[in-house]
Amino acid sequence: MSARYVPVGWTPAKRAYDAVLLMGTLGYLFAFLKLAPMLGGEAAAMDAASLAIKAYGSCALLLLSLALAIGPLTRIDRRFLPLLYNRRHLGVVTFLVAASHAMAVVGWHFSFSAVDPLVAMLSSEGGALPFVPLGVLALLVLAVLAATSHDFWLSFLTPAAWKALHMAIYPAYALAIGHVALGALRDEGSPALAAVVVAAAIAVAGLHLLAALKPLPAAAPGVEWVRAGRAEAVPEGRAIIVRPPGGEPVAIFRHQGRLSAVTNLCAHQNGPLGEGRIVDGCITCPWHGFQYRPEDGCAPPPYTERLATYNLRLDGPWLLLDPRPNPPGTRVEPLAVPGMGAPGGGDFFIGWARGLPAGLRAVMLPAALLMLLGFPALGLALGALAGDPAGGERFAAGTLPDLPATGRYEGVVIAAPYPLLQLADRTLLLARDGKLGAHPEARAMHGRLVRAEGYILRRGAIEMLVLAEPPMPIEGRATLPRAEPLGRWRIQGEICDGKCAAGGMRPGTGIGHRACATLCLDGELPAVFVPTRPVAGHTVMVLGDVQGRPALPAMRDLVGLRVTLEGEVERIGSVAIFRAMRP
Repeated sequence: MSARYVPVGWTPAKRAYDAVLLMGTLGYLFAFLKLAPMLGGEAAAMDAASLAIKAYGSCALLLLSLALAIGPLTRIDRRFLPLLYNRRHLGVVTFLVAASHAMAVVGWHFSFSAVDPLVAMLSSEGGALPFVPLGVLALLVLAVLAATSHDFWLSFLTPAAWKALHMAIYPAYALAIGHVALGALRDEGSPALAAVVVAAAIAVAGLHLLAALKPLPAAAPGVEWVRAGRAEAVPEGRAIIVRPPGGEPVAIFRHQGRLSAVTNLCAHQNGPLGEGRIVDGCITCPWHGFQYRPEDGCAPPPYTERLATYNLRLDGPWLLLDPRPNPPGTRVEPLAVPGMGAPGGGDFFIGWARGLPAGLRAVMLPAALLMLLGFPALGLALGALAGDPAGGERFAAGTLPDLPATGRYEGVVIAAPYPLLQLADRTLLLARDGKLGAHPEARAMHGRLVRAEGYILRRGAIEMLVLAEPPMPIEGRATLPRAEPLGRWRIQGEICDGKCAAGGMRPGTGIGHRACATLCLDGELPAVFVPTRPVAGHTVMVLGDVQGRPALPAMRDLVGLRVTLEGEVERIGSVAIFRAMRP
């Protein structure tokens, strides 16, 4: 709003700001999702869902870092103030991108199971490193801030409560950094994402530190009145800001050679009035253009906002301030100072302005170009350098050299700790489509000759048959392979789900894959143990407990973590079985 009753609406400056923001964000996502795969490398081979998760997640974190950097930038250099005007729009876009990241995760990592995806997201992870909960909490905070960004909530909650609520952006940022650090960074094959995340966090912290090192001048203590400085130090049309001992900051403005003091906090959003200037005879907030008469702190009609005013007097060349505020809207006759009255100058921008002053254009135009060109270029670089959390090996369904991709296979069922199918020359793990283990009937067929139909998955040393139907018993001689003891071992490694490890979905290890792997194992998919070095020639072992039962639920909280287990190892057919004790 303004003294000319011009509402803060869709001005050319606002449209330009939003257009640059949206084009830069969409350019980043397009470069990451579409252009980066054209360059080859990991992005070209990555499945679309995993690439989208990385694109939306990295974009949201960078936008959130940018939103938090704008505040201290404006304290360090006033020419960045136009960026502050529409910062709430940036926050809403950040939430929408973060929500897209969450939907991509839920639609991929938490799908294909008997459990509802949202229930699975909230229940499939536990333990000491809460990767998923940190992200969920950060998203919830962003949702609340986006939903209350409109001025209706500012008025309904009051500026003080609204400002306090929106300070939750800082805990949200800490949660987001923790979510990325415990998730993607622990499994990312490329250091590019780690470097960008660390640089963004350092930049945000560094800018806030630099802004904090630029404190407001403190008024000299007195018995009742405090010395605010020399009267001629107040520039025409602008203000100085002083902080009385134990009080709130006060803005002392000079208008037409006379001085008036009001609280430094704008009634709209607690913006720093002392960083604004006099426009059309009114103190104008640099954040959103709210205006107040300097003599009584009242907004011009028809607006009703009011500020607390303060009393001033002169003591020779010194300006004295009564630190006790008057009730909001109290008129205080401006203090006349002999010899003052020369007009002031300088660039100033408010929301209803039609254009940017020349001094501000020198900063805003490069900033716009950086968003339009630099942000998409960063998306292209991060997409091209995206690492494979599984270590670079790709899965391909049905690629065994001497077995058809899809067909019928005859063999003997081995029931413990998970149903296996022993063929003539190899042993296959069994599973169903989705995140489900073999049909319950399979365990009851231990030692029987069966015919099974499905397709083969293979990745590294793991071979799995994904069943279309339960195995069918057939007539014939069934010979169980002899279990060969390999001794008692103490092994360091990681508990994973056998199907993702075999390539049924995006292969992954570590805490970033933990929630998805836990959900798979809850569905009774075979648990496998991936040791840090081969054990008796085996790089992957089927994991059970000491009684030969499935490893879960007893070891559920250890999934995705580097653990050391001890137990007996035996070879059955072509697979190794690790019967481990819980540490």
